[in-house]
Amino acid sequence: MPDSRLEVRLKKRLSVKFGHEELEHIGYTSDVSTQGIFLEARTVYKPGVVLKIELKTREGTIILLQGEVRWAKKAPARVSHRLKSGMGIYIQKFLQGEELFETFLDQ
Repeated sequence: MPDSRLEVRLKKRLSVKFGHEELEHIGYTSDVSTQGIFLEARTVYKPGVVLKIELKTREGTIILLQGEVRWAKKAPARVSHRLKSGMGIYIQKFLQGEELFETFLDQ
C-alpha cells in the first residue's frame, strides 16, 4: 500500500524526552516531517493525549514542542528488538526552536 502522506518523511534520529506533564520518558525519532514525528519509545500513550516533547540535536540544542498522539503501537518486551514500539505525533505548536527544526529538516 503506497504512503498517502502529503509531506515528505525524513529518516532523522534525535534524542527525545517526553511526557504528559513532565519530561519523564526517553526515546528517539526515527522519522520526521514538518507536521509530525515518529517517536520510538518503550512508553507509549494512547491516541488523543497531548505531550510535551523535547528534541535534542547532536550539537546539544533543544527544540521544545507540543504534540498530539495520533496512533500508538506497543510491542511486547520479548520482541522489542524486532518490532518498534512508539507513537505517531502530530506537531500542534513549537514552544522553542521552530526555526532550528526547519533548518534541521533541510540538512
